[in-house]
Amino acid sequence: MTGTTQSTLAASLLVALACAPSAKEVPPTLPVAADSAAIGRAREAANALGKDLQGLLFSQLERGGPVSAIAFCADSAQVRTARHAGEGVYVRRVSLKVRNPANTPDDMERATLETLASRYASGQLPAELVEVRGRGSDRRVHYLRPILVQEKCLACHGDPAQIDPAVRQLVSARYPTDAAVGYRAGDLRGAISVRVPAPE
Repeated sequence: MTGTTQSTLAASLLVALACAPSAKEVPPTLPVAADSAAIGRAREAANALGKDLQGLLFSQLERGGPVSAIAFCADSAQVRTARHAGEGVYVRRVSLKVRNPANTPDDMERATLETLASRYASGQLPAELVEVRGRGSDRRVHYLRPILVQEKCLACHGDPAQIDPAVRQLVSARYPTDAAVGYRAGDLRGAISVRVPAPE
């Protein structure tokens, strides 16, 4: 396969994965022929986790307000996240500004989050970023899907001066090192991170 053909295939794959039509750059570690079944499996895991947590969180907000939502996040979110892992699937939420230290990104996730942040700032945020790394039985699809802040999220993640004092107090008690505030609706909050096997 010629270099020109490889470049064309790689660019086509990334454009198919991007939500912004103008996003055409190709991550240097993205192979030309990623395992489509593995990517599909990663997407399914991200879909399931996102739908599960968002549905339950918004339900808690409507029933009991932000205090109830914080209790859900503190007591149930990590447990429910773990239910979507298994059979080689690694899945969790990560951010550059974490509330729960369990959501601190590893080095690879941090680098990808920084890429997402840069592309968000330039108005070219993709729907997902995909890389395949490793060889043989260690080959993995690394998949990140951006999470954007919704209006409902601002009750707990917005301007600290606008957050209810009772909510601020509870967050401080549960998460003494909380950094996940100061957002506006539409801001990049973080990403769902998934890794699945991608045998050669």
